[in-house]
Amino acid sequence: MTNKYKFLFIILLFLAALCVLPVNLLSQNVKYTSGYFRPPLDYQLYLSGTFGELRSNHFHAGIDIKTKGREGEPVYAVADGYVSRIRVSNGGYGKALYITHPNGYVSVYGHLQRFNDPIQRFVKDFQYKKESFTVEVFPKKDEFKVKKGEVVAWSGNTGSSSAPHLHFEIRKEASQHPVNPLLFKNIYVADSYAPRIQELVIYPVDSKSRINGKNDTVFYTVRGKGVKQYLEGHPRITVSGNISLGIRAYDPMDDIPNHNGIYNLKVWLDTSQVFGLEMDELSFSTTRYVNSLIDYGYYKKEGRKVIRTQVDTNNRLFIYRNVNHNGIFHFADSSRHAVVFRVTDVYQNTASLQFSLFSVTSVTPDEKKTDAIQKGVYFDFSKKHHFESGNITLDFPANAFYRSFYFRFDSVAGDSTMVSPVYKVHNRFMPVQKSFSISIKSGADTLSYADQLYIAYLNENKESWFVGNSRDGNRLEAKTNLLGKYVVLADTVPPEINPVNIANGKNIARQKSIKIKISDGETGIKTYRATLNGHWILMEYEPKKNLLVYTVDGHIQKGVSHFKLEVTDMVGNESVYEAELVR
Repeated sequence: MTNKYKFLFIILLFLAALCVLPVNLLSQNVKYTSGYFRPPLDYQLYLSGTFGELRSNHFHAGIDIKTKGREGEPVYAVADGYVSRIRVSNGGYGKALYITHPNGYVSVYGHLQRFNDPIQRFVKDFQYKKESFTVEVFPKKDEFKVKKGEVVAWSGNTGSSSAPHLHFEIRKEASQHPVNPLLFKNIYVADSYAPRIQELVIYPVDSKSRINGKNDTVFYTVRGKGVKQYLEGHPRITVSGNISLGIRAYDPMDDIPNHNGIYNLKVWLDTSQVFGLEMDELSFSTTRYVNSLIDYGYYKKEGRKVIRTQVDTNNRLFIYRNVNHNGIFHFADSSRHAVVFRVTDVYQNTASLQFSLFSVTSVTPDEKKTDAIQKGVYFDFSKKHHFESGNITLDFPANAFYRSFYFRFDSVAGDSTMVSPVYKVHNRFMPVQKSFSISIKSGADTLSYADQLYIAYLNENKESWFVGNSRDGNRLEAKTNLLGKYVVLADTVPPEINPVNIANGKNIARQKSIKIKISDGETGIKTYRATLNGHWILMEYEPKKNLLVYTVDGHIQKGVSHFKLEVTDMVGNESVYEAELVR
């Protein structure tokens, strides 16, 4: 065979291979399919949350669609496909449905009230099989095929939702990376407003940095609208050495008051773009790095999320674009420098903030701050660290932090409610990426309630919450991803059980449900189990309302039935409620 024919033969083989490639594999080369998806609701979409929005410890992976302030709105499949995953949980997305589509994407519907009848029956049967309200199941490809526009569920308020709405995502099937649903043509919201920039922050990067002659962070309020936003008071700002910048902004939309997250941010210094980010695709494996993107300390103090230009050494986000020198800018001349922040939404509505930085070379020493030797133990972020002091031991994995720092520790005597001192593990203003181990020798093993001890976290309001109570001899152990105050407490009070619509001997023939409230004021509910005549029954749990609900069905027979509910808290305290019910 001549070289000419060999070449033609190879080309034909390549074309034949393309013809048999799966549709979803070919579609991976298409960034976003235009017009393929329909909206998941059958009316104008209004958002209470946008893709990439900065949330506590994570980026928002989808859009939150308003459902007219109520539950029970029909939810539609956005395209043909099959149900590939169903998850029911007490937190997170609550009742959630996942549909895989032939074009290589997966649509996700969260906080649902209920699924359509065939799926609902399937889930309920699975729950009875597992004897658990919380389940996760992966149906076979041909088990639940759906058509575009088919009702697959009804909207709700389950899981970690704080109000009725539909959480909606589109993910790439191959990577499970969520992508911005508003980039798809037919999933449209009315948005004719430019983003609003609220605040500018200028940071000194090291001890030699100066902003207006001092080594302190400076905050400026931003006024104006659209491309004509400005710093309040038009201040003259001098800088020297290494500085970084930060900005706080939101995106308004038509006809709603919500302050939603931004889509795109770009920063120019003089004529060069020096920083950018774009919320078009995310990864669940890196979502906690949001704590490195924002000014975490400012957020913990004031509740405000400022996006920083400085990129920490251990920051693995891929949303950054065109970042120069890790978002740190060096000023060592005597010139005026123009800075421009530009914020856009997905529809290219644009906000712009322009201001000047005056670089100075002669710097007055900052008497307030000196280059004193740092106190504490130096933690290299890339290494493991083991720390011991008295009865407490801490083990930090490599890359637990976003940057290296000096770790500080202290302890103070606890009050009469505490079984240990209060351990000050650095402070709550330093974010943690990977969980670390904490072990405390309780010193109270002879107490009658030794088995009810647990490690608790104390917040700034002196409120505590359960962290863990694993045992290794006389030591309590737990995993945590927060720095701050820790203490050993005891929980000796069992959970509370309060029947809502039943009582011993009550005739429930006309009732459609059995409702019971359960609560635990200290460590929280760990498990519950309800039975009728010794057989497990499905009681749906709504933690926000402390409510268990059994919907009357064929599992309760006519005549007298013995109802029993067992509830335990996180340290094993148990409460039991029993009643004879007549039907």
